Amino acid sequence: MINKHRLPRFDYKARNDNLKEFFNREFNLIFLLIILVELISFAGYFSFLVSAIAFFVLAILTLIVSFYRLEYGLAILLAELFIGSMGYLFSFSFNGTNISLRIILWLIVMSVWFGKMIFAWIKNKKLNIVFCKSSFFKYFVILFIFIVLGIVNGFINHNQFKNIFFDFNAWLYFLLIFPVYEVLQQEKNIKLIGQVFVASSIWLVLETLFLFFAFSHNLIIAPFTLYYWIRNTRIGEITMIAGGFPRIFLQSQIFVLTGFFFVSMILSRLIINKELRQNLKLVVINFVLLILFLTTILISFSRSFWLGLIGGVLICWLIWLLIIKIKFKQFLLINCWWLLVAIVSVILMIVIAKFPYPSSTNNFNAVDILSNRASQFTGEAGASSRWALLPKLWTKIIKEPIIGQGFGATVTYQTKDPRVLKINPSGEYTTYAFEWGWLDVWLKLGLFGLLAYLAIIAKISITSYKLMLRKQNWLIFGLTIGLLIITIVNLSSPYANHPLGIGFLVLTTALIDYFYQYKNSLA
Repeated sequence: MINKHRLPRFDYKARNDNLKEFFNREFNLIFLLIILVELISFAGYFSFLVSAIAFFVLAILTLIVSFYRLEYGLAILLAELFIGSMGYLFSFSFNGTNISLRIILWLIVMSVWFGKMIFAWIKNKKLNIVFCKSSFFKYFVILFIFIVLGIVNGFINHNQFKNIFFDFNAWLYFLLIFPVYEVLQQEKNIKLIGQVFVASSIWLVLETLFLFFAFSHNLIIAPFTLYYWIRNTRIGEITMIAGGFPRIFLQSQIFVLTGFFFVSMILSRLIINKELRQNLKLVVINFVLLILFLTTILISFSRSFWLGLIGGVLICWLIWLLIIKIKFKQFLLINCWWLLVAIVSVILMIVIAKFPYPSSTNNFNAVDILSNRASQFTGEAGASSRWALLPKLWTKIIKEPIIGQGFGATVTYQTKDPRVLKINPSGEYTTYAFEWGWLDVWLKLGLFGLLAYLAIIAKISITSYKLMLRKQNWLIFGLTIGLLIITIVNLSSPYANHPLGIGFLVLTTALIDYFYQYKNSLA
């Protein structure tokens, strides 16, 4: 255990220089490009031609820059992952199949990486794959074996081919571990990916706040244009709660949640070292980001995100009290900051919703709505459907608990989802995609497949813990907390078996392994 109460001191000049270097012209360019892509996607809602052209332009651009510098192609892929939720910001229909931009970007990056590896092998007579040398490699190989068995098992159990394919394809994102390891061997590439993550998180905040304002004030573009663009591109879900309160839920907001704890760890470090006054600029930036991030999570009205938020707070407490062993006065001060952030976030949410111009359509009590949402586990359509699914899903699991039933395995249950009721008034619904994320993994891969996945998370956590003992690095704290939050959220929402969660796990693995193996001294 670490016996010191203080983290290594900041070199303020160096930190300020690092901030300027991070939020530089490249960062601004990344942020502006993200906005441009979203605007073009919105324009594509009005014109299929615009959407199709943008789809192929982005694909060709990614192919070109990947050949030139693989890290640029990976940056484009990750930017789409961070902001694109389900991956359909742009899509192209072929023979009745809707092909998402995410699939194309994955194919391009993987193909270019594989081609470069083969070319290097032919040239040097030696195949040099960085990830194969990692201590994590054998853990991923074991999981890959169970994924393959899940495919085979799906066919053995006569699951529909279409269901097997669409159920399995998200797991292909695990293969990104190979190019990610290659790219994240240089600090400049780590910085690039960090800039993409931060720019994307800030954009998600701004997008959420704008949508919240637009729907709470019933702007002319909100009920039809914005709503159907978001629904058709599967960026998120917008529903109206009691009193005209709009719920703005974007699946990609999971990265805002992880970002909240990244920023929290930086601010806590300043508090623990009693260095708030010396670095007011960084304190203000962090405080504003915390408010914006938490406001976004509140507006999402996602109970799964709120569960992850609570889990993240508990993990932070454990880190501060058991690993860093801070003084109780410092612990109390950090939590007072969090309380202040929570109060300001609720106030900001109310101010946006009730801003008098243009006239607001709201008549709600924010505290009542938040408390009702947090405590409403039955009655509401989404919650009721989850609980109706649970016993049916569990019954299916225990039929083959060890080997599972493979990808494409389905469960039939009664749902109150209005979209299902519109198609089938009886409410009977059959699906291969389930909200209970870890139970989904258990059903498809079996008990040992589930344990293989959890073993990777455990390995990452243990490696992070060892690295924390060597050198208290805020990035390592943030990465570990972020991954554990996704693990918690996956209890009730599918993220660990989706590119959003898999992508974060892959990045976390590569970064923590890099710091552990090569950069133990980096603060």
